Amino acid sequence: MGKQVKYFLIGLFIILISTPLGYKAVNIVYFNRNLTGEYVPILNGFIHSFMLIGILVFIMGFIDMQSNRK
Repeated sequence: MGKQVKYFLIGLFIILISTPLGYKAVNIVYFNRNLTGEYVPILNGFIHSFMLIGILVFIMGFIDMQSNRK
């Protein structure tokens, strides 16, 4: 049961901090570039990708929980 809880918590943590991670990732990847008019769509892409990673980790914990139940 401990492994599933770990996956659930890590997944939720990644989802919760996806916005600050997105800001940091845009600043790291596009360092010293002029992103006038393109900053928001790029930022949304990074945020959504981190949220997707969090959801996938959460689902991995759910699948592990279901497989151990049987």
